[in-house]
Amino acid sequence: MALALPPRTPLALAALGTAPFIIGAIGAATDTVFTPFPSSSVESVIHYGIVIMSFLTGILWGFASHSPKGQSSYAYITGAIPALYVFFAVAGSDADKLEALMFGFPALLVIDTSFQKSTLTPPWWLTLRIPTTIVIIACLTVTRLSI
Repeated sequence: MALALPPRTPLALAALGTAPFIIGAIGAATDTVFTPFPSSSVESVIHYGIVIMSFLTGILWGFASHSPKGQSSYAYITGAIPALYVFFAVAGSDADKLEALMFGFPALLVIDTSFQKSTLTPPWWLTLRIPTTIVIIACLTVTRLSI
């Protein structure tokens, strides 16, 4: 499967979308608050991670809506899993929440890969998702290590 380059707009928006993770991780590592949550950069990273995982679930549903009739149930069910996961798994301490997100984003990438193999995504989708997932995991790890 050859990976294509993403269009400029999705590439720029994905890069900008990693900024809250990066800023939050730096804030957590330096014990500085650069985020909208005045109490904690850690809290900001957690909340943004939940938002982004939910956002990506919505994108999967958009892809599922274009699936062939025989694949649509699989695509819709698989596409709903990340939102359900993040709702139920992100509980407990901040460390627990970060660890749940650290597991969830790579799992989401597995679903993205499955959708790409089924040709439900644009050909450039994984070219965008792989590097952003790496950045997100690195930021979640830095944040987790800071607490």
